[in-house]
Amino acid sequence: MKKTSKQLPVLFATAILLASTVLSPLAQANETSSSSSSSESSVTTSKSSSVASTSTTQSQPSEAISDSSTSNTNEPSSAREETPKTEAASGEAHVTTSEFTTVANIGQIQGEAHESPYNGKKVKVSNVVVTKTDRYGFYVQDLKADGNTKTSDAIYVVSKEKVTVGDQLTIEGQIKEGYMEELSVRPGQTFRKPTDSLTVTQLFASKVTKNGTAALPEPVNISDRMPKDIVDNTPTTYDPEHDALDYWESLEGMLTTVKKPRVLGPQYRGDIYLLPAGYQALPLNNIGGVNLRPNVQNTATIPVYVGNKYIAKAKDYFNEDVSGVVTYRSKVYKLEPTKLPDLQDGGLQREVSKIYPSEDKLTIASYNIENFSANNAAGETPDAKVDKIAKSFINEIHSPDIITLIEVQDNNGSVNDGTVSGVQSGEKLAAKIKQLGGKEYKYTEVAPVDGADGGKPGSNIRVAYLYNPQRVKLVEREVGSSTEAAAFKDGHLVKNPARIDPTNPTFTKVRKSLAAEFEFKGEHIVVIANHLKSKLGDDAVYGSKQPAVQNTLAQRIEQGKLLNAFVKEGLKQNPNLKFVLTGDFNDFEFSETAKAVAGNELVNMMLNHDAADRYSYFYRGSNQSLDNIFVSKNIADKTVFSPVHINASFMEEHGRASDHDPVIAQLDFSQKKDDTTPTQPTEPKPSGDSTTPPNRDDKPTKKRILPSTGTTGAEVAVVGLVILSATLLWRKKVTD
Repeated sequence: MKKTSKQLPVLFATAILLASTVLSPLAQANETSSSSSSSESSVTTSKSSSVASTSTTQSQPSEAISDSSTSNTNEPSSAREETPKTEAASGEAHVTTSEFTTVANIGQIQGEAHESPYNGKKVKVSNVVVTKTDRYGFYVQDLKADGNTKTSDAIYVVSKEKVTVGDQLTIEGQIKEGYMEELSVRPGQTFRKPTDSLTVTQLFASKVTKNGTAALPEPVNISDRMPKDIVDNTPTTYDPEHDALDYWESLEGMLTTVKKPRVLGPQYRGDIYLLPAGYQALPLNNIGGVNLRPNVQNTATIPVYVGNKYIAKAKDYFNEDVSGVVTYRSKVYKLEPTKLPDLQDGGLQREVSKIYPSEDKLTIASYNIENFSANNAAGETPDAKVDKIAKSFINEIHSPDIITLIEVQDNNGSVNDGTVSGVQSGEKLAAKIKQLGGKEYKYTEVAPVDGADGGKPGSNIRVAYLYNPQRVKLVEREVGSSTEAAAFKDGHLVKNPARIDPTNPTFTKVRKSLAAEFEFKGEHIVVIANHLKSKLGDDAVYGSKQPAVQNTLAQRIEQGKLLNAFVKEGLKQNPNLKFVLTGDFNDFEFSETAKAVAGNELVNMMLNHDAADRYSYFYRGSNQSLDNIFVSKNIADKTVFSPVHINASFMEEHGRASDHDPVIAQLDFSQKKDDTTPTQPTEPKPSGDSTTPPNRDDKPTKKRILPSTGTTGAEVAVVGLVILSATLLWRKKVTD
């Protein structure tokens, strides 16, 4: 036994030496294999990183959206040239008897132009029938059309002669190009000639002879041949086939019809706009109307004068055709109806916002409240309107945390006595909201210089804020003055609220934008309320200057650039600062103005919204988005947005409180990363010298006593075989 104990170390040493000799080549082979595998892994990782980088670059949002909507608006304005026709045009004969020229038909009088070749001359026309009468005269149309689709077969006759529809007449009188509005001017009044209005060919009758009665001509389906452009690329050429402006002229005074149309918007100043049944030329919006889109002119929308007592809203419709004669008033072609069936209710209801309050989400609304003041006298802001607007804040848009108010007037409205403060106006609205069970809002503003901000004379309209102090804090600083420019210091507003560059010439006679810094759950948000230059001053779409020019656009673009520069400076000083720009920009989501505002720093939330729902306003047949909200890119992906259609599609009889719909944005701060929370360990990238996987349990690692993952099965088997052999040898020695 003693002998065996001495030999045991020798046996084990022999076994270990044998194992080392056997395993050495295998270990070298395994090391070579491991090194090769690690190198391949490194290459794969490098390629993956490259692809990921490329993918990230490609997925960045586009900085600018293509817009050709204003491609024609920069062209020089040119008056539409009228080519006078010879008096015997198209082979048509006329006979001059005494001082009157007998013409073959009305088409000869109208001619292939916007102005008659007989303007100023005395004519005699026969075989015409009365199609409609009014207080200043009547419309007549040829019993037999001349077959020329470029000339109208009808004319308006200025006369006090008592005639009825269906009378067949012979008329003598003088042709004049005039304005229908001029006929209603009373003695002693002065008629102010429109600057870019078209004229209507009129026959001032000196003698009217009745020749019995006759059947009326069949009305022309007005939508059958309506061109898609107001004026195409030949503005000086009369072309009814391609230009809607000329197409309307070719029907001036004639009986026309619209097939079972639907109503596009509320009656306004006596007009409703119709769209023929089956219309498919343009995509319809969510209420069956047509949105204004870039480089598209909604020429198929047809205005009909129904009087200012007519009640209609969007989506209402007619089960029968609407017929009338074509006239031109207020720089628009429209129908004077001869047949107006009963209107059917389309069932459109005022909306309720789908954006609801949430503890960690900041809700901001923008609302143009249309010339709102504390003055409830006649012609000012009636108490009923105050009540409607207050209710809409509570019921339809769910009491937003911040409300930017547009068109707040001074305390006494349009009374021009030097008053500039609008605090009473704002506080009256806040008090009504509280009285009706809503939140208790505070009001803040910077009053304008008297008469310096445009709008209704004496009213001093401005933008302002209501905010809920239980939810947000208006960062406490000195309030800016009317003429002080807002500025940043250390990434925060120096004065709060403050007006943006109020003495800049681009804001002359325009509402100044107002910046206000709020704090919400530790975040600082600068909200900027806006009401940019209006479109008053643009050429009329159906006017004498063609192509029509947006004369006000350049000023809005400059205002947009100023706003963007202000945002850029704030972000430069404080990249974590959040910006929300709201208000009535008096331009569309696809406009150059909107692009100037957004720049590379902001996202126009309307562009991210459903295309069929992009509107907050209705004007002359088209839904459009004058009201927009822009947010800085550092919060855009956590912002939801929606207009709430409670006003623009309706009349006061339906609950309308303003001519604009409010728009709402909600910023989600609930997923904000908490810096005090430990971060989870990140898995290291594979490397050539690391074979140890990450410890996912965050526990201290133990020293390995089993073979590492790089050890092969063959190595384990050899070690086991050597140990077994040594053991057997030892036992044999013991036995011996």
